Amino acid sequence: MPLEEVVLRHSVFVAHNDFVDFQREIELSLDSGGTATLVFPNDPPDDWLQFEGSHTTVFMAQDEFADVYHVLQTESPVFFTALNLFGIRVGSVHTKIDPGGGQAPPHGVERPPRNLTELIQRARREKAASPAKT
Repeated sequence: MPLEEVVLRHSVFVAHNDFVDFQREIELSLDSGGTATLVFPNDPPDDWLQFEGSHTTVFMAQDEFADVYHVLQTESPVFFTALNLFGIRVGSVHTKIDPGGGQAPPHGVERPPRNLTELIQRARREKAASPAKT
């Protein structure tokens, strides 16, 4: 799962066609070597966040296209995060998240994350606590 990865490059597809439900798509190349496709269909599927190896697909609402494209065009650096943790799914294009912006729960207390910053902080803690895969 990409966790606050720098977007190195992006490409945009905007078209009108008869063969697919979506007319807008953004491809991202990430600093890890992974890729992501952001798709903006008329009706996003229930399974709107998909991971396949180092590639992530996020289906977003059509009205989110302009906001995502604006961030990619006006901010630097831009980051991509996609998570499916604790029953919470997130697909996000964003600026750097302030690591001190969320409050860590008291030691021994785990409450559900309240925002993207807390979710990323918790994902980092989980990743650091888990044994390395061989």
